[in-house]
Amino acid sequence: MTESRFGKAFSEYGGKLLTWLMCAVSMSLVIYIYTESPFNGFTLLAAAMSAGLVFLFDYLRTKKLGGLVYLALLIMAGFIPGALLGGENARPFVIWFFSGAQAEETREVFLLALTLLLGFFLTSAVYYFTRIIYRSLMLVLVSLIPFAIAVKTAVNPPYAYAAVMAALNLTAFITDGRKNILKGAKASGGSALTVYTDFAAAAVLLALLVPKPSVTPYFDRFEEFANRFQFGGTGETSYRGVYRSSSGNADEYLKGESRLLYIISTADPVYMKAQVFDHYDSEKRCWTVQLDDVQGTKYWQEQRPLLSYEKLAEAVEKAAEYDSSFLEFYPQAEKLSEITEKESFSIVYARDYPAVYVLAPLRATEASLVNTGAEYSARTDSGEIFTNLRALPANGDYTIRYYSESVLEQLINGGFCDVSSDDYRHFLYRILWQFDTKSDEFKVIDEFAGEQRKAEEYREDTVTEVSPEIQALADEITAGLEYDYQKAQAIEDYFQSGKYIYSLAYEVPEELDTPEYFIFESRTGTCSDFATAYTLLARASGLAVRYVEGFVPQPSGSEDSGIYIINTENAHAYPEVYIPGAGWVIYEPTAADLTGGNRSDDDNNGEPDYIVIFLTAVVVVLGIGIFILLVILTPKFMECIFRMKVKHKGGGRAVIMLYNRHIRNLEAKTGIGCKALTPEQLAAVTEGKTEISLEPLTKPFIDACYGETEIDDFAFEEAYNCYKEQAKALRKRNRKRRKE
Repeated sequence: MTESRFGKAFSEYGGKLLTWLMCAVSMSLVIYIYTESPFNGFTLLAAAMSAGLVFLFDYLRTKKLGGLVYLALLIMAGFIPGALLGGENARPFVIWFFSGAQAEETREVFLLALTLLLGFFLTSAVYYFTRIIYRSLMLVLVSLIPFAIAVKTAVNPPYAYAAVMAALNLTAFITDGRKNILKGAKASGGSALTVYTDFAAAAVLLALLVPKPSVTPYFDRFEEFANRFQFGGTGETSYRGVYRSSSGNADEYLKGESRLLYIISTADPVYMKAQVFDHYDSEKRCWTVQLDDVQGTKYWQEQRPLLSYEKLAEAVEKAAEYDSSFLEFYPQAEKLSEITEKESFSIVYARDYPAVYVLAPLRATEASLVNTGAEYSARTDSGEIFTNLRALPANGDYTIRYYSESVLEQLINGGFCDVSSDDYRHFLYRILWQFDTKSDEFKVIDEFAGEQRKAEEYREDTVTEVSPEIQALADEITAGLEYDYQKAQAIEDYFQSGKYIYSLAYEVPEELDTPEYFIFESRTGTCSDFATAYTLLARASGLAVRYVEGFVPQPSGSEDSGIYIINTENAHAYPEVYIPGAGWVIYEPTAADLTGGNRSDDDNNGEPDYIVIFLTAVVVVLGIGIFILLVILTPKFMECIFRMKVKHKGGGRAVIMLYNRHIRNLEAKTGIGCKALTPEQLAAVTEGKTEISLEPLTKPFIDACYGETEIDDFAFEEAYNCYKEQAKALRKRNRKRRKE
């Protein structure tokens, strides 16, 4: 008697307990990702919510309108984030979610929204695949969701979660799948496959939790792949400024949704550098950089201010008092005192955009990072600036001081760049020898000489093998030109001559996505195509040039206001060329208005595309509707299709179909094997369960199978109505048993 009661209690509550445990453990892992605590108030809330939903879903199953009530709850759950967060906090919530609370401070309202939203969907999925229709593979996939979030946010949860989830999946298989095991050899094969699936899933769960190195060779590829599947309306996509091993970030931002990344307060807007790429990979068709080669100096803020042309003029004037022979290499140096150097600064405000780099103008001299929490900054030889932080605060601000780039125009237009690289080097070293190593003049000249030396080394280290067509074009463009600035300007003029078109909409065939096709055939592309083509032509011409990805600020209103903004559409790729006598200079080959004014095919003057928004909403609603139809309503649709097919066919064949379908329904609802029963035995079993006679169906079935008698329309209608009554009675019987 005791065993009977225990068995009945286990049968009634054991399944609910298992479902609840799976939901509670899954939500505990999700909350751990953002709090680093396996047990807290939100864990208890998620557990209580899951328990309540399990009992609620059991209750709704017994009600005629239970499906509609669930649909209403599903719609309400979709509005949870908006109701709790509001439009102002939606973006921080998404950044917090995708960064694992690394780039945004955790707030209680964030955890509450996540607990309610994800708790509802996880409980719904686990309940369906354990209490409605047991599907081992689908249950494992649902169990993987929290671990997928852990991988995306780079959080390593305790191994115990993987072990517990694997054990719960195995328990679900043993309890809910035991009937399949007892059905014989045919069912055992499927059961074995299910076991292998569970085992493989457990292995995957453990593999996902193996500690990952901070830098991996495939991290950027994974990010690029994962980002293709991030979706959402304005403000729902998470952007992060990450260091990449290959180029393409500018195009990804340009072709993505519009997002505000920075607000900049400055009177002298300039191009803002993010990252430099050194080598072109013709097979992968992108620019690459070796992560291990990224090195910077912490003392750059002591060195970079020395690269002042006013200070250079003072050093030249003082050196000429002792020995002016160096002027034979660079006679223009006598007029350097005519050059005016202007210092400027920009205050950069990040807007929900955590970045590993500090936005840096070409001639940056100082970075004040007091409001970011960074202990120090380091600058690479290519001008990239990084900090000791994994990422700067998503809403932090910092100040960058720099020399204005307007002096470079003075140098080029004033003839100060009419000098070869060799003569300029001789000029600098001849002056350097005249000063004591501890003097201010020595430090200034040494800094200029060091930049010139590194530029020459960079040119030698980045010699790029180009196709004969590109080499021939480079020779043609620079034919007869003597100085580097003339060659650099000639290549820029070539792309700005009106032969080329800037377009984000143009899709080049994948097999033809090469610099040669862009230069000689399509003549249409993005800023990355222009910058790549320019850099290759410049290197073919013997110039020191680097490929850069960064941003171009645009006025927020009146340019006199001093407020500029950087949106995703302000991402840009461009080349920097070292010019003897001027240093590194930005050139602009892209044939487009970089403020977005002429991008008629991109952003419709900054106004939201309501058609796209409407279509996106329609797709989302249809997607949810299709999911509901396929997962929840599929059995009903299949039954309707079956009945329509039977009605259309009619006769003896249709009666046989009804008979076989009734056997399947009876087995599914009662668990009794009926395929081997005779029609008389089947009728007896059926009448014992439904209290409705099965004779209107068994009699024409016997006539059709054994008597070779034609089944008239009247007999068929009797059999059809009997089948419907039996199906309805079986459903009522199941509902009644659930209530009990």
